[in-house]
Amino acid sequence: MGWLLILSLALLAIVTKALYNVYMHPLANFPGPKSYAASSFPVAFAQLNGTYHLFTQKAHEKYGKVVRISPNELSFISSAAWNDIFAKRNGGPPLPRDRTFFNDMLVDKKTLTMADTENHARLRKAMNPAFSPRALALQEPILQKNVNLFMHQLQKLATQGQQLDLRLWYNYITFDLIGDLAFGESFGCLETSAYHEWVQFVVDYFYIATLLQVVHRFRPLNKLLAALIPSSLTKQKEDHNKLTAEKHEHEIDVSSINKLVYLQAVIQEALRIFPPITNGFIRQTCAGGALIDGLFIPEKTVVNVSHWSAYHSESNFTRPAEFLPERWLGVDAQFHDDAKDVFQPFSVGPRNCIGKKFALDNIKLILARTLWRFEIRMSPDSRARYSDEQRTYVSFHQPPLLVNLTLRQDKAN
Repeated sequence: MGWLLILSLALLAIVTKALYNVYMHPLANFPGPKSYAASSFPVAFAQLNGTYHLFTQKAHEKYGKVVRISPNELSFISSAAWNDIFAKRNGGPPLPRDRTFFNDMLVDKKTLTMADTENHARLRKAMNPAFSPRALALQEPILQKNVNLFMHQLQKLATQGQQLDLRLWYNYITFDLIGDLAFGESFGCLETSAYHEWVQFVVDYFYIATLLQVVHRFRPLNKLLAALIPSSLTKQKEDHNKLTAEKHEHEIDVSSINKLVYLQAVIQEALRIFPPITNGFIRQTCAGGALIDGLFIPEKTVVNVSHWSAYHSESNFTRPAEFLPERWLGVDAQFHDDAKDVFQPFSVGPRNCIGKKFALDNIKLILARTLWRFEIRMSPDSRARYSDEQRTYVSFHQPPLLVNLTLRQDKAN
């Protein structure tokens, strides 16, 4: 009888809270499905199912540029929202990070990511010289060394007629470059054709991060729910923290590739279609509320710009589901009304990606040299799988990218 009473009271509390969230909450007048407003369960399920980006996109398609996707959370897809949420506000600091996303269980409190505004500015200032154009130019020999090894390994497989997973090889060179530049030593992924143990932890960590974000949506039960996560997954996090014009190919360098306008357009369009982070890094409004895209948002509201939803919205881009690099060239009239300012894959404001130029230079150089040396044919199986909707856990959980490489006859070294 006692348990029945407890269950009845719990059910009453849940129903009462849901009704409050839908009809009396400070965000009650913002558009969105009532089921999303009532409880965090729909958004939590979407995160765990890897469909959070589609969950948010469908809500925006029906309700417009701002939508309520959980009891205390608003998602935006407008250009104006970027600066209102992430940039400095009237000379003051930007909106603080939301602790559901940036929690101590997910990210170590001593990292740059978790630093408060004052310490972040100090640390960022100290790191900026390492990412200046001059400093990155001095690092180009390291970049070229890794790309040379990447090309050598791909050519060896191509001459053997082997099919390969290009997704893995792009990851190998990315992490080897990070190791070389950050730690002075490559992780050896390219040489061994396999992930280093630490790199495997990083690759696997995205799903663990999603689990930790979800459990923090249900405070004060987050500690209890976190304890239910399989120990094998939490151990991976602990281990991770412990280890924590026609030219010749040799003329393809950072300077020359940055003059290739169409290559830049291709990369921009690829980042629009498949943004590295699909739903962005959420913030929370301060005491007294905030004005975002002309709307007053009550205090302690979780706010964000959804990359995926913004980049795939017909209100922002013409034919948004199609891969059309021409939209970035500024010459085709059909794309003149595209809201290109909404495209911010590296975020904006004082916490934007410090390594933006480094990342783009790497992408351009690797892509240019790969296309210069090889003809690439994607396997039918991979083409079908990549055309399907991919799952996301913070970033995309991609299927193998199986390709056949053929050495161009006039490009053999």
